[in-house]
Amino acid sequence: MTKLTDATMVFESRLLEDTTTEKVASYRIPSLLKSKKGTLIAGIDQRHQHQNDWGDIDMVVRRSEDNGKTWGDIITIVDLQTNPDAEFPDYGTPVNIDMTLIQDPESERIYSIFGMYPEIRGLFGMMSDNKELIDQGKEPFDDKQFIEIDGKYYLALYKDNEKEAHTVREEGVVYTPAGEATNYTVKLTSETAPYRDLGDIYLDGERIGNVYFITNSKSPFRIARSMYLWLSYSDDEGLTWSCPEDITAQVKLPWMKFYGIGPGVSLTLHTGEHKGRMLAPTYSTNHHYILDGSQSSRMIYSDDNGKTWQSGEAVNDNRTLADGTTIHSSTMDHSAEQNTEAVGVQLNSGTVLMFMRNLSGSVQSARSLDGGQTWENEIVQHDGINDVYCQMTAIQTVQDGQEYILLVNADGPKRTNGVVRVAKVNEDDSLTWLSKKLIQEGKYAYNAIQQIGPDSFGVLYEHSDDDHHEYCILYKAFDWAFLMEQ
Repeated sequence: MTKLTDATMVFESRLLEDTTTEKVASYRIPSLLKSKKGTLIAGIDQRHQHQNDWGDIDMVVRRSEDNGKTWGDIITIVDLQTNPDAEFPDYGTPVNIDMTLIQDPESERIYSIFGMYPEIRGLFGMMSDNKELIDQGKEPFDDKQFIEIDGKYYLALYKDNEKEAHTVREEGVVYTPAGEATNYTVKLTSETAPYRDLGDIYLDGERIGNVYFITNSKSPFRIARSMYLWLSYSDDEGLTWSCPEDITAQVKLPWMKFYGIGPGVSLTLHTGEHKGRMLAPTYSTNHHYILDGSQSSRMIYSDDNGKTWQSGEAVNDNRTLADGTTIHSSTMDHSAEQNTEAVGVQLNSGTVLMFMRNLSGSVQSARSLDGGQTWENEIVQHDGINDVYCQMTAIQTVQDGQEYILLVNADGPKRTNGVVRVAKVNEDDSLTWLSKKLIQEGKYAYNAIQQIGPDSFGVLYEHSDDDHHEYCILYKAFDWAFLMEQ
């Protein structure tokens, strides 16, 4: 292998002059996994209409069995149906977005975790609902997404102008707020990929609409105008994927307005008390301040091979600032202290480091001593390691007996010039930054890195030239010698 390979086009967006609707307008939000059997799986948002965070977006993957030299056909995990009567065509489809891939080391099952919104303008649609209330001096609120009954959580459904929720219970039967069964049923599980019939609602066995549709809907019911977390898995190295399962009720707390995936790269703990734990980076907001002052990085984790998931505490939970103020993610309104999309690595000492997108202009990291459940009070700012307010990814590696961190992000200005940085891990787990290597000049945004051999690495990333919509998804590989050369 050359020290830095030429780029391979993995997902190609539509050419600017191409006005056809058959070709995909934009690919965004790469995720990359190297399986235990050696398969590279590239996950992506397939954004059919435009590059924005709403509209017709499918979750898809491609596989490589030769470390990224060649890639198989696109495989669709889930493709939700479009509302044929949508009032706003540019967001007339329920949305799946922001994938992360992770593998259980014991069963070798591969998980894809991603977000889901009903037919709204994604996160920005959620924000506009509460902003109107706050501007009127009213208390912000959300429809409950799930209702707890006898220790079980059931999907909540709403009729317009009604605040009390119906619930979808066993066999998909819809129950009234008083607990009476109706003649309505909802499709929450599906047998046929890519699971387009999810959310379909039936009256006496006849399909009448879809509960994920919001505008001009023929369904009398809708789900909450909020963000859900879905999970799908593969037991055959990414060739086929299970029907998505909703894990929102397991991890999203009532005070959370938004709860999103990292996205990009997750991790499995390789040492320590919680060895084998799967961790996926997430970030949350509260109802009052949302993106203006309450974004906070955290992790969800599974200790039972992915059967159930729990939410860890946020980096900002009970964090004491330099002026003595103590903040908590559920109530905070501190714009400068926000941290958002993140990536975690575990050091050989057992410590988990989380590198976070933030507003300081430099990469920041937090430290966990209990496997990602809680975080130390100090946030380290890595001055000179640029953060242009864009997602980043990182991995831990050992070369010649020495432990290192590789961190990949856009070096700037703005979302340009993708670089990989090397940090030496010192005996006290502090970092000494050693080198920076350019891997892509020009436009560069989200990415995902994996170690693909003893001393080789691969990066999947967003880039576009002047001929394509933003973005195409490219892949490059490089070796340790490339990183260390002077």
